[in-house]
Amino acid sequence: SSGINAEYGGHTDIASQLSRRLIQLRAARTLWHRDMNQFMDHILRVNDGGLSYDVFPWIIGRVRKGEKSSQPVSMGACQEFMPIVLRFLHSDRDEYLHVALVMVQSLVERFQDQLGEMSRNHINSAQSANLESLYMILVKTVERVRALTNAHHQEVAKEANNALALLEKL
Repeated sequence: SSGINAEYGGHTDIASQLSRRLIQLRAARTLWHRDMNQFMDHILRVNDGGLSYDVFPWIIGRVRKGEKSSQPVSMGACQEFMPIVLRFLHSDRDEYLHVALVMVQSLVERFQDQLGEMSRNHINSAQSANLESLYMILVKTVERVRALTNAHHQEVAKEANNALALLEKL
């Protein structure tokens, strides 16, 4: 009897976790369409790896679209999201590593001109706070990304090589 209760209890826990994640994802989707700052605040406040993983493709898509997006992701918002990117880069889960590496590539590609200016010390003070922070975080990822070029999972190694090539241009 106790074994049956334990088994059903485990299913209840999983169902409860999935239900909470779905509620958080729905809230994130609503905020995504309404206000990017509120969306980012929500993701950071919830601090859930699964939810972050679920929304990474949305953010990457907007980062890649740049100013062509109806609600572009600002450099400041990208900088605020970097702690999650860094956490994912140190994960043991291949899917987290993959999406974090794609995000690094997308950020470098999107802000390549500004980041290049930063590396050459040609930056105006209006841009400097978020740009300097994003630049420093990206520079700190180089060694971890380099280590991931030898990952056992081919897709992770491929994305790490792509990200490293971009980071080394900074």
